[in-house]
Amino acid sequence: MGVWYGPRGGGRGPPPGREHPPRVGPAPRAAHGPAAPPETKAPPAPGAPSWWRDPLVKDGTTGPVGATGYLWGPDDAAGPAEPDAAGAADAAVRRPAAARVRGRGGIGGRVFVLALLAGAVGTAADWEGSPLGEALQTGLAAALIVFGLGLAVSSLLGRTGFGTVVLAVFTAGLLAGAAALPREIGTDWQEVEWRPAAVADVRPVYEAGTGLATLDLSRLDVPKGTSVSVSASVDAGRLKVLLPREVTAEADVTVRRLGDIQLPGDYAGRIERAGPGRQNRTATLAPPAGTETGGTIELDLNAGIGQVEVARAAS
Repeated sequence: MGVWYGPRGGGRGPPPGREHPPRVGPAPRAAHGPAAPPETKAPPAPGAPSWWRDPLVKDGTTGPVGATGYLWGPDDAAGPAEPDAAGAADAAVRRPAAARVRGRGGIGGRVFVLALLAGAVGTAADWEGSPLGEALQTGLAAALIVFGLGLAVSSLLGRTGFGTVVLAVFTAGLLAGAAALPREIGTDWQEVEWRPAAVADVRPVYEAGTGLATLDLSRLDVPKGTSVSVSASVDAGRLKVLLPREVTAEADVTVRRLGDIQLPGDYAGRIERAGPGRQNRTATLAPPAGTETGGTIELDLNAGIGQVEVARAAS
């Protein structure tokens, strides 16, 4: 609509019907300039669709929310920051349960105690009258079973401890070692001493299980030209034989598995160890020089594992 300016100093407008037509000029400069940037959109109201979840199209705008929408950003149905009554009640129910789950500890300590008890009971049940290896195998096998059950339960609960795994492997190693122990090693460790006072009291065979055994022949009076045969053995431990000063001893000493043999004249530091095989020594032990010669004692000595020592009495 045009604007008419009347003559200066006059306040009258153009007569009716003679209004000037609107001026036609060039287009505004802004029409030939670059397009204005898109308007900034306000944040969505609570409960309104989220525009940032709309998929972008080629022209930079957003399209309708569909199966290809973005998966990030808050849900459209999310309400204000303050949870409603139902959400608050649900969160109150979930929070104590999570706290209770986090408060539970592992079961490694209880498994270890139960394994100790099982091992002790199993070993004690098979201790009397059995080789040491068998008794240990029974106890270690019981402990290993407890460790296995503990690992199974802890894996179901999601709290398998590294310490339980290490103890189970260690127990398995001990079980293998116990299975390798010779049957000669018993559980009845004892100290025995045989001391015959005369030749008539000498028994042909002396035997001991596991422990320390001493055969004292120092009080025997063996006439010259006579002989006495004696056999002594120990399964595991130490066997010591004391000879009279005046007799001649013919010794046949054997260690079947692992051990050491000491005869008169050997220095104290001499130690021989046999592996899986045998160790045998035979020797004729004459009486010390200047001593009246008596009779002969034939010794047959052997040990499964341990030491066999032959010595002469001091007087």
